[in-house]
Amino acid sequence: MDYDALRSRLAEGLDYRDVIALPDGSVDRYYSVENSTGEQIRTRSAFVNLLAAGEIRSLNLVTESIRSGGQAVNAARQVSDLGPRVTLYGHLTDPEIDEFPFPTASMGVPATIHVLSFDEEDLMLSVESEDIREWRIEDLFAAIPTDPNAWLSDEVVVLQNWVGVAGMTDALQTLADIDIGAATFVFDPGDITASGADPLRTLSQALSDLANTAKVVLTANDNELGRLAEAVDVSVTGAEREPALRSELGVDAVVLHDECRAAAATSELTVIENFEAERVRRRTGAGDRFDGALATGLAADLPWEECLALGNACATYFVEQGETATRDDVRSMLARRSVP
Repeated sequence: MDYDALRSRLAEGLDYRDVIALPDGSVDRYYSVENSTGEQIRTRSAFVNLLAAGEIRSLNLVTESIRSGGQAVNAARQVSDLGPRVTLYGHLTDPEIDEFPFPTASMGVPATIHVLSFDEEDLMLSVESEDIREWRIEDLFAAIPTDPNAWLSDEVVVLQNWVGVAGMTDALQTLADIDIGAATFVFDPGDITASGADPLRTLSQALSDLANTAKVVLTANDNELGRLAEAVDVSVTGAEREPALRSELGVDAVVLHDECRAAAATSELTVIENFEAERVRRRTGAGDRFDGALATGLAADLPWEECLALGNACATYFVEQGETATRDDVRSMLARRSVP
């Protein structure tokens, strides 16, 4: 992997296809947690121990910030900060949702996420949005400014959060039946580790159907890919799992994004070692940044190793800083692997 070449390409600018992200959204409220004396509880383990002891009747939540969030929102922000034109079709109808520096269309009310901020790993408490839970592809078609059959040409479409959007499987099946040109779909199902085998098998069939008419890239972390492999009776493990999943599903690529490495199973297997985080500011949302960076790489027709390196850099930067990486930030990350 030539990290210096990728740094140069990012500095010079790239030609991108447009990117579309959908369909979720949330208002994320971040809190620090204090005990009755005003001392901050800094770790999840200390928080759990206090609760388990049964001696704490109340704790104080101190508001740190309020941000717009959601998997699609996070991915769209990452895409925008790297360069491509992105349009977000999300659930954004709330006065506390930020304005975005790119086009958006709202399909309803966002979820509310209460995030208890601890060192290294946050705790999220979600208040579900009925609009997201009941979302259907018809809601998207009502939001787009054109005939659904002429909506796509060669865009990269980031579809996320199947686990929280009941209509996602039907949406994939509908998309398989319309004219979607040369579009590429980057699909991240979210945390499916507790999902049942039957819904996952139905999802897998929908992805296979979509892959008959469009390019489909499935991306997930190690545990999520393991659960999907189990559901569709892919029994191989290790480096053979992603190629076997790709063959079983009939998709163009299966991408693993994890703390230690990223891997893409296409006609061959590409593995890129991840960057080592120099500190941990925030983990939740790093996978969304990987997805946004992966979509950016695909939109620029970068080789797979560079797509993975870009995803790793953006995910690790977010873990370290708790913020979305710009192109300059990514170039600084890539410099860690520069040849002396």
